[in-house]
Amino acid sequence: MRMKAMRGGNALFKNRRPPPTGRAGVKRDPEALNKVIDLAFRRFGLSEEVNKYKFVLHWKDIVGEEIAKRSRPEYLKGSTLVIKVMDSAWSQELSFHKKIIIARLNKFLGKEDVKDILFVV
Repeated sequence: MRMKAMRGGNALFKNRRPPPTGRAGVKRDPEALNKVIDLAFRRFGLSEEVNKYKFVLHWKDIVGEEIAKRSRPEYLKGSTLVIKVMDSAWSQELSFHKKIIIARLNKFLGKEDVKDILFVV
């Protein structure tokens, strides 16, 4: 049975439905997934909360490649950003650069959301 359907060429697609159309028969272009997700976040009042964490996607640009290889932002607790680091040596090293990292983060965010950083191993 399967072989007949395969040999039939287009037999499998004879009863296929046409692509969906919008109003008045106009074909709709698929929307980018990020637009759909942004719309859903706005609808449920979550866009402000989500925007607070967009810096995670740009971590390497904010702190540089070397630091980004050895650290990653974990979460925001109030105005404190918790960053997981590779080891205690990097925790100490980055603590010396805390003010610079905070300034770069706040510049990226466009507001003074981050006031402190906690480095954890």
